[in-house]
Amino acid sequence: MAQEAVQVEGPYEVHDFTVAVGTTIEKGTLCKGTDPRTAAATSAADNFVGIASTEKNLTDNATELGLWTTGTFDLFTIGPVITMGSMVSMSGANLVKLATEAEVVTGQVVGKALETGTAGTAQEAIEVKLGVFV
Repeated sequence: MAQEAVQVEGPYEVHDFTVAVGTTIEKGTLCKGTDPRTAAATSAADNFVGIASTEKNLTDNATELGLWTTGTFDLFTIGPVITMGSMVSMSGANLVKLATEAEVVTGQVVGKALETGTAGTAQEAIEVKLGVFV
């Protein structure tokens, strides 16, 4: 996968989530959550639970993966302007976008943008602070 999140500034909290055997999740991948406390790599606008803190490969038979749930990361965005202080949500595989009001209400926020991202078609990395802001 491309555009993995890059650590910028802590503190970082890591929480363990169940993952499926036989899947690959690269370090820095934005992950979605399903019940009960299960994580998978995101591919669309999903409920964000954290960022993979280590790599999980296809053949390791691991059933748990630690996810960063706090900290500041460079995350990739594409599309309309995201202004500093705005909430962001997932917009595809390892991409974020300006969160809608509905996404804020339903808990789909990834974090708060700490810098402004410009509009356009090229992918750009912006700093985002993870956490619960609602």
